[in-house]
Amino acid sequence: GAESAEEEEPQKEEGGGAEEQFEEDMKKAFDLNKITLAEIPIHMWAWWFAVAFVVATVAISANLIMQHLDNYDRPEVQKYIVRILFMAPLYGIDALLSLTFDNASPILNVVRDCYEAFTLYNFVKMLYVWLGGERAVIQKMSEKKQVKLLFPLTWMEPWEMGDEMFYNSKFGVLQYVIVIPICAVVTFVTVAAGAYEGKEWYTMDLWINIVSLFSSSWAIYCLITFYLAMQEELESSVSNALGKFLCVKLVVFFCFWQMIGLQLILMIGYVPETAQYSSRRFIQAIELWLICFEMLVISIFFYYAFPVEEITEMRTFQETNSQNKGYGATDKTKDKTKDAPVIKADLDAENPNTAV
Repeated sequence: GAESAEEEEPQKEEGGGAEEQFEEDMKKAFDLNKITLAEIPIHMWAWWFAVAFVVATVAISANLIMQHLDNYDRPEVQKYIVRILFMAPLYGIDALLSLTFDNASPILNVVRDCYEAFTLYNFVKMLYVWLGGERAVIQKMSEKKQVKLLFPLTWMEPWEMGDEMFYNSKFGVLQYVIVIPICAVVTFVTVAAGAYEGKEWYTMDLWINIVSLFSSSWAIYCLITFYLAMQEELESSVSNALGKFLCVKLVVFFCFWQMIGLQLILMIGYVPETAQYSSRRFIQAIELWLICFEMLVISIFFYYAFPVEEITEMRTFQETNSQNKGYGATDKTKDKTKDAPVIKADLDAENPNTAV
């Protein structure tokens, strides 16, 4: 009995030591004193270019956001647009700070990844609002001819148009909204505990990247499937629907796949070690610099994909329709209504006596 008691004491001490070590690691993870200026493995002029890219991104995005807030005539749509527009400057600022300061990226990336998932959620909700709401989308889907699944699932029985197509596409996209923040938090905890990277191939970073890879691939697949199923309605209801679709997909998914590509280059061994910087640190700096530049390009795309003029045109159409109340619509108004079925539905709900 005495021997077993002696054996239990070291085990308890080891267990207690592990818990104390984990608590100490978590305290260090939130220690802002660790965030110091980084020795960037690129020329200083490249860093100044990154700063200029981010400043321009913030200026362009802020200008467009303010335009929407000054013409906030369709809040049910514009609230989603404004949230989406914050994505480019947030991504750019995150990349610049991670490039400039050591040990800042674990904390910043949690915020970035969570907002990335939030952006995709808002984009999907915006599409549903444009199309008249979820029930309207399901009704329209049920009236359309069957759409086959895309490669590589062409061998499977296609999702039935209507409820099955809508909910499979919806939950296929929204699983990304849940999975990515979880991966971000797990990454932060494992980095703090020193268990994220290692010499072994099966370390936590591999598994997190695999989960993120499958989640993003399925989300892209379901988003494209939904777009193709409702392509006619989207293009008739949403101005520059394809441009909006491509912009959001680029922001949410392109950076992830770029990171995967750079990691493959690192694994193959094309990036040599130097006495001052590791190959991993160099690849990370290149990735962050590219994001700073890409967010400037994305902010310009956003400026043309989400113009405030389309909201102004909606308001003009609504005012024209209200003036014609009770007297019948002109042929010109009918043509506009035909081209904008979602707006028509909104106006009929607000003015039930309008003869359009």
